[in-house]
Amino acid sequence: MIAKEMGMIFSKHADMMTTKHWTELLQQLEAKGLFVVIETGTNGRVLSPFGGLMPMPCKNETLNVFTAEELEAKGLTAGHHVVSKCHPVAEAK
Repeated sequence: MIAKEMGMIFSKHADMMTTKHWTELLQQLEAKGLFVVIETGTNGRVLSPFGGLMPMPCKNETLNVFTAEELEAKGLTAGHHVVSKCHPVAEAK
């Protein structure tokens, strides 16, 4: 199956995926040494169900899958991450 076909299937099944299903999928990726990084364009924060703050979802998010070595090259530890790709506001003079 090509990626485009799987993408259509994912979009139809995503609403039925529970937290448990997503967790199992991510654990399978971890077992293969792969980690998901969500890059988001928002700096807004919402409370995580596990404590702390996490970025709010936005329309221009990107999902990437990296190996531990690729994460290290980007300055990230092995694991799943949500990172902001917001551009800092220039200081006023």
